[in-house]
Amino acid sequence: MFTVFASRRNGSLFFFVVGVSLAATAAITPLPLTPAANSRFSDEQADDRQGGWTDQGGNDLSVLKAGRISAAGITFDIPGETSPTNKTCIVLGGPTRSYFPTNAVLPASKLSAPCLYLLHAAAWCPPAQAQKITGVVFIDYEDGSTAEQHVRFGRDVGDWTKPDSYKNAVRAWSTYNGNTQISLFVSRFALKPQPIKALRFESRESTWMIVAASVGDEVSLKPLASKLVLKRQFAAPPPFEAPPTDPANNARTPKNIVLIIGDGMGQGAIKLTSLYQHKAEGRLLMENLPVASLCTTYSASADVTDSAAAATAFACGQKTDNGFLGITSDKKKLASYAELAHREGRAVGLITSDAITGATPAGFYAHEVSRGSYQGVASDLAASEFDVLIGNTNDVAWFMPKDANGERSDARRLLDEMTAKGYVVATNAEGFAQAPKDKRVLGFMETWPVFDREQALGQLTETALDRLSQNEKGFFLMVESAFPDKGGHGNKPETSVLGTIQADWIVRSAVDFAQRHGDTLVLITADHETGGLSCAMGHTPPNRLTLRYATTSHTDNPVALFAFGPGDYLFSGLIDNTDIAVAISRLWNLTFPPPGDPVAK
Repeated sequence: MFTVFASRRNGSLFFFVVGVSLAATAAITPLPLTPAANSRFSDEQADDRQGGWTDQGGNDLSVLKAGRISAAGITFDIPGETSPTNKTCIVLGGPTRSYFPTNAVLPASKLSAPCLYLLHAAAWCPPAQAQKITGVVFIDYEDGSTAEQHVRFGRDVGDWTKPDSYKNAVRAWSTYNGNTQISLFVSRFALKPQPIKALRFESRESTWMIVAASVGDEVSLKPLASKLVLKRQFAAPPPFEAPPTDPANNARTPKNIVLIIGDGMGQGAIKLTSLYQHKAEGRLLMENLPVASLCTTYSASADVTDSAAAATAFACGQKTDNGFLGITSDKKKLASYAELAHREGRAVGLITSDAITGATPAGFYAHEVSRGSYQGVASDLAASEFDVLIGNTNDVAWFMPKDANGERSDARRLLDEMTAKGYVVATNAEGFAQAPKDKRVLGFMETWPVFDREQALGQLTETALDRLSQNEKGFFLMVESAFPDKGGHGNKPETSVLGTIQADWIVRSAVDFAQRHGDTLVLITADHETGGLSCAMGHTPPNRLTLRYATTSHTDNPVALFAFGPGDYLFSGLIDNTDIAVAISRLWNLTFPPPGDPVAK
């Protein structure tokens, strides 16, 4: 663009031209995907061949909201799910998932543009270096011609559970879906200067999920930026003098047991938190307890566990497959020591900053083939009749039917059922603290007002300890800090540190209680490591913190385990996560029934 200016000097008129460079706005037209859609973003039941997305239950794409979004600088329209039969995406099966369709056709309404953009991903993929063909896009033009674009894994598309970008697959959208850090990729393909009649998609070597498509000008794709920075100032519990090892603990039986779980809180998260907050290693309260050991976490189906299999292991004392809750690999029901202790008259409490139907708390009461079967998990929770059940608001819909603005497909009103049995529903810490002591408590608390504070879980723990200790037979309390896992999945160091500091505040509350009463065993561990986090504090310049995440997934790295109180000697050395349940059952003289026994609901 050029602009002409005039200026008069000494009676003469001068003209001059200035070139003004304007950044042109790229023209992008989203294509309605609904005419070709054959699946949904959400899936309730894993492996039933009836659900949506990749048929993996709650490990789905339901966190992707409807509407117009910008990904990698490209505008896309995301369809909304307005009914159970509403289709929102294209899912095409590969050789191992033949029950998915292999083809889809999307009319293009005679649009003409230089480029086609796909927001998509793949699953069950071959090695990236092989660059096998995930699928083919056939572009049918109005002039009767057809062009092909081969979409290769490792070049044009990425695995939805991995963070790896490739030459023509820019990682453009990512979030944690409650199970996995998931990603979508934007790819660009050249088009002929002809109006398009239709786009035909055909799968080959992998399952191929197409979320949105657009056409438009050629645009340089912008990947998600990684921000491995820490700026937030945290309030950590003050240091305390390490409780000494008490030889008498070897002969005493704990009346109460507190199990603190940092979801995904591996050794790297603990080290990072100590270095960032205290400028030295080994300064967290948990690290100064008299017993410190390591715990292996593999599941029955994989070297790398998920939270459901891990929770089943340290609640029921048996390995199971990833995704299974409170059942064996051959689907026989297991009893947890929390259930057995409750049936003997002890009080039981579960607190988490995640949903109370999330995999970690559910391992203590649920018996489901899929951790994503939230309706069944919620029913199991109501049947447990545990004394304190507190989580966030993410799963409250599973406690009411659809006609009452819930998500249940049956007519059960679990909230009404539970209040009729004597539960008080709390929506904040104050409501929990003020609930009558003779009532059980069910809590659904907003994540950010309640759980985004460092001391939040520690304060809830103090309230729970006061309530549960009214039971003369003793109690079991599990408290989960969910944020270390979210930090690992998202490669967000501030979230990793926040979650670990929250766990340390829980330790502060629990150890203070244990020291006052002398009859309480406190255990701190993780269900698995997430993110492959490593870090170091430099000497030149001093206090220069460097860190690196190796993945956005879980790893098989052993996790730390710390213990204090009667029976803590049973948790020393290298142990397995099933040994936690075995040791607790031994301390309380509980006998696990055989798998499938009616005692396990």
